[in-house]
Amino acid sequence: MKKNIIKYLTVCFACCSISAAFTACSSDDAPYFTAGENDAPRILNTDIPEGEGGQPGIIATIERTTNFTFDVIVTPVHYTTVKWYIDEAEVYEGTSIDVPVLAGEHLVRIVATTTKGLSTSRTCRLVVLPAATDPSLAADGRSRWLTIGTTKTIECTNVTSVSKVFIGTQQATNASYADGRLTFDVPDMAEGEYTLYIEDADGVRYGCGMFTVSREAYIDPGIKETVIWEGATDINWGESNVTVSTEALAAVPVGATIQVYYEMVDMPDGYHAMRITTPWWGDNAEDQVVAQFDLTADTPNPYEFTYTEASKAIVDERGGMLIVGYGYKLTKVVAVEGVAPAETTLWEGSTDINWGESNVTVSADDMAAVPVGATIHLYYDTIDMPDGYHAMRVTTPWWGDNAEDQVVAQFDLTADTPNPYEFTYTEASKAIVDERGGMLIVGYGYKLTKVSFEK
Repeated sequence: MKKNIIKYLTVCFACCSISAAFTACSSDDAPYFTAGENDAPRILNTDIPEGEGGQPGIIATIERTTNFTFDVIVTPVHYTTVKWYIDEAEVYEGTSIDVPVLAGEHLVRIVATTTKGLSTSRTCRLVVLPAATDPSLAADGRSRWLTIGTTKTIECTNVTSVSKVFIGTQQATNASYADGRLTFDVPDMAEGEYTLYIEDADGVRYGCGMFTVSREAYIDPGIKETVIWEGATDINWGESNVTVSTEALAAVPVGATIQVYYEMVDMPDGYHAMRITTPWWGDNAEDQVVAQFDLTADTPNPYEFTYTEASKAIVDERGGMLIVGYGYKLTKVVAVEGVAPAETTLWEGSTDINWGESNVTVSADDMAAVPVGATIHLYYDTIDMPDGYHAMRVTTPWWGDNAEDQVVAQFDLTADTPNPYEFTYTEASKAIVDERGGMLIVGYGYKLTKVSFEK
């Protein structure tokens, strides 16, 4: 408190004249400093950032091993209480916070309330980077997608034991760790973005970054799924079956995977079978897309098979694909095919990179579209240099030789360097890019032609 009173007096001295007897400020130009118990509270800091695009600004980016420290200036100072909330939990009371915070991205709310019950608040984000030795979970999109009601397994490093897993404040069940893999059941909870925390056998908790919770299954950006039939038909040999038309199958390429979703139906004889054929169906082998087989508890659901050249030939000739059998309800048929991942261009041009004389900045606004876990591509052409030297560094507009400024530390470009050069956009990368106004590509002896990313 002493520290903040000194700050308060310093501001007061700058704003109004002080008599030799050290009387309080009384100028009409400084109403905040003459505020009394009945006045509305104010938070006077100019170093609390404004938000953009509906997102609160980042008040600080720190490492987990460093406490979150910040001084807030309020008025009327003698009649105002300040409370600090991190992720809606009250963590501190006072004007000068100094607390440890787990790794992750957190919402910080500063609430100033007077003795008369008048209140004001400021909201911002705090980014806490994990220490180098902290547990680290895989950062790809599939790993960071949590489908409600499923069992999730994630590759991880720097983990020795796990006793609990929390998704936000919700505890997951059946948490375990073995052979470099974390496994847990995703609870029924509100969909959204959450920090995932793990707790080890000693009760030490670690933040492991942001995860998406959804009721939908993850769809790989490199995978295209097309529903070619959907409904609810009890399959019972010739009495009821399903035909997928040649028109629906026309867009399905050879080599695609066809998934057949079904539900078992209780049958008096306990028998269940599936056959995939054509409207010409019979017992001839040449009519079969998939020969008849028994459905059991061990049969995958959905059942999958590859759409071959032979399958396509008889389907085209005989008017579609017929799904028949006994003792199950058919609910959906889906064609799944691999496609080239969508690549989004962030910057395109032709710039000779030569340290400070010329470089390329991808703005913070453009980088806002890049999700954590995306792959960033840097396309380049090397330039003949008298000294034969070529180097690349990916940093920020604050760039220098400090390690914390680096998105990708400087390295030599050689004949063995991939083109495009690729790297993963991590939480740490995003934190410094957001804080420092974008991503800067610099170095020596090459021409940069394109910067893009794939989710």
